[in-house]
Amino acid sequence: MKVKVDQGLCIGCGVGEAAVPEVLCLENGTTAEVIVEEVPKKLKDEVRQTSKDCPVEAILIEDDEEAEKPVKAEKAEAKKVEAAYEDEKIQKTADREPADKNNKEKGSEMKVTVDQDLCIGCGVCEGACPEVFSLANEPYAEVLLDPIPEEYQELCRQAAADCPTEAIKIED
Repeated sequence: MKVKVDQGLCIGCGVGEAAVPEVLCLENGTTAEVIVEEVPKKLKDEVRQTSKDCPVEAILIEDDEEAEKPVKAEKAEAKKVEAAYEDEKIQKTADREPADKNNKEKGSEMKVTVDQDLCIGCGVCEGACPEVFSLANEPYAEVLLDPIPEEYQELCRQAAADCPTEAIKIED
């Protein structure tokens, strides 16, 4: 069995490294890397489960008996297309809206919450805005500031947009 990581999909959440550190790591960057291409027999079940647990389906398996599962690759490609469509839709909406609607007047209050039932502790939010989000009390992100100061509001919006499980909720 061989394992690969789709670098275009990987969000560096640490699921792979936590489950099979002998095979996957995050040491050299923000996405997972394969340490050992040929998975040892004793780790095959763990690697299969890790592939299933990956929130963005970036961990791909090629079994000795069967080629890389085309269904998983198709799902991954569909997610890429969907994300690109959503980004384009958000940009078009932002282009149509007046500037004052997107950028409320200074001093406006923003509240951010993290739905712990949805949060997978991937760290995307903390990476985007560590002043507001923390994984210190893992496995879930927590919000450190309430309300959110103006200088962090755009970063919070970006963190919410990038959250793979849509666990971050924003109230303006």
